[in-house]
Amino acid sequence: MKTIIVYRFHFFLLAIQWYLIMASPKTCRFSLYLFAFLSLSLTVGCSSNSPDTPETVPVAGSVSFQGKPLPGASVIFMNPDATSPQTGTLNSITDDSGKFELKSYFGARTVKNGAVPGTYKVTILKMVPPGEMTENEYEAKVAEADRIVSGGGILTADQTPPELQQLIPRKYSDASLSQLEAKVMPNQENEFQFDLK
Repeated sequence: MKTIIVYRFHFFLLAIQWYLIMASPKTCRFSLYLFAFLSLSLTVGCSSNSPDTPETVPVAGSVSFQGKPLPGASVIFMNPDATSPQTGTLNSITDDSGKFELKSYFGARTVKNGAVPGTYKVTILKMVPPGEMTENEYEAKVAEADRIVSGGGILTADQTPPELQQLIPRKYSDASLSQLEAKVMPNQENEFQFDLK
């Protein structure tokens, strides 16, 4: 019973993260950090070898935007034909060189490298501060706003952090519009390059 509860909680978090990304850009970064932290906490000590889980194959790749590697982007693989939630939606964050690797989570006890073979629809998102504001400047403004609020203060308009903006065009970042696709083939490594214009 405990395993079932934690399993459902893990995928509840995934659903919440996806909703926050699509519904509120301002909370996107927080939702990604929260999901990554809780996913890690739920899978500490997990076994990578379980006879009761589907076979996975290695899946990796890279993302570039306007000819340059795209770090810190959320790469979401969705398989509409999956027979269960744990094989239907996978999420990874690109590193500083724009590269990513997928992992599959099966309940609260098992994590495997890669993905179950199948055809996945791919969505890529990257939230950034507006205008010429850098990420460091944005994070400093958020930290200052947190300090004011935690001290019982009320933020003025100038002290309120601006809403983050979606860097990636909707044809890649909107799940209902994206034409990006990845066919994960069995018995081989699968590497995908997504060059976003």
